Amino acid sequence: MTEKEWLKYLKKYLIENSCVIKSKNEDCAVIKLSKNKYLLFTTDALVEKIHFHFSYTSFFDLGVKLATSNLSDIAAMGGEPKWALLTLGSPKPIDPSWINPFMKALTSTLKKFETHLVGGDTVKSPFFFVNLVLIGETKNPILRKGAQPEEYIFVSRPLGESSAFLRLIQKKSLKDIPESVRQAHLRPEPEILLGKELSKQKLATSMIDISDGLLLDLWRICEESKVGAELWEDKIPVSNFATLEDALSGGEDYALLFTVKERDLKKLEKIAKKINRNLFKVGKIIKEKSLYLIKGTKKLKVKPKGFDHFKN
Repeated sequence: MTEKEWLKYLKKYLIENSCVIKSKNEDCAVIKLSKNKYLLFTTDALVEKIHFHFSYTSFFDLGVKLATSNLSDIAAMGGEPKWALLTLGSPKPIDPSWINPFMKALTSTLKKFETHLVGGDTVKSPFFFVNLVLIGETKNPILRKGAQPEEYIFVSRPLGESSAFLRLIQKKSLKDIPESVRQAHLRPEPEILLGKELSKQKLATSMIDISDGLLLDLWRICEESKVGAELWEDKIPVSNFATLEDALSGGEDYALLFTVKERDLKKLEKIAKKINRNLFKVGKIIKEKSLYLIKGTKKLKVKPKGFDHFKN
């Protein structure tokens, strides 16, 4: 099975009801506690030689990235992260020389967003891996489902530097890769503040974080919302040192991708000013259930290419 086929298979084992609002095709499971209170549950793992290599990743980097990959899922739902559980698998005995920087990075990144580690598990493993379970809260969860034709598509920052890092590390030593590119891949920042503002103001009609590439993650919104989209190539913010391909299909940008009604564009500008950020309008939702890239006068139908654990 590809990752997509596995997720389709898994759906029959997941429940949704008046309490479990969402368990399928989302960044987080959504549990309704009361009219204005929802719990968000997410989990993400990083596995040696799949998600990272110690030849270019320090244990401190690993702690930051594990926290961010989970925090980004909470951000994508407009949530506020609260509590975390850590599972650590190691082929060798735990030693202060590496566990200290890892734990310092993990807990300090969580604490930036008033989130705390409350437990976990440790196992011996033939390879190194770490997994985090993160629980958050929100009054207004933003789902992937909700985008409507004629709404605008936004991304929260330039894309592609994380993917560019993986290209450059094949040819260059770590010290020869530009600092911004190293930071984008090894120590990314989650968009918690923006996600909370979009939820509070009820501006985003749908949202996801870009973990597997702009095309693939946008298509996930389209599938859930039963719509299509067109992206304007000249409006896609391609990061320094990145290519358009990196921005479209690279993944691990952890930017927010969301849709907004035309009538709410002024309100969105106010949010951008409030948090001192540039937000990028990159396309529009369309009725036809297809994905297009607009290049000047050309309209090219594109496939939702991105990262798939069991296909790439």
